[in-house]
Amino acid sequence: MKNVTVTMDEALLQRARVAAARDGKSLSRFVAEAVEQRVGRPLTQREALERFLAGPLMNLTDENGKAPARDEFYD
Repeated sequence: MKNVTVTMDEALLQRARVAAARDGKSLSRFVAEAVEQRVGRPLTQREALERFLAGPLMNLTDENGKAPARDEFYD
């Protein structure tokens, strides 16, 4: 974990402290979770692979539905 200094308006700080306390969290955890919601979290390898595989399929067949031969594919 890294420490970060954040500057904010006094009124905003007070509201953030109240919201964190209401959620039963430290202000640090509250802010970290808010940032994570905004920027997202890194994907695991499995999540990245599932997202990739869920994408559109590439049509590699010709107009007759025939796939290219190996030699044609690597030309």
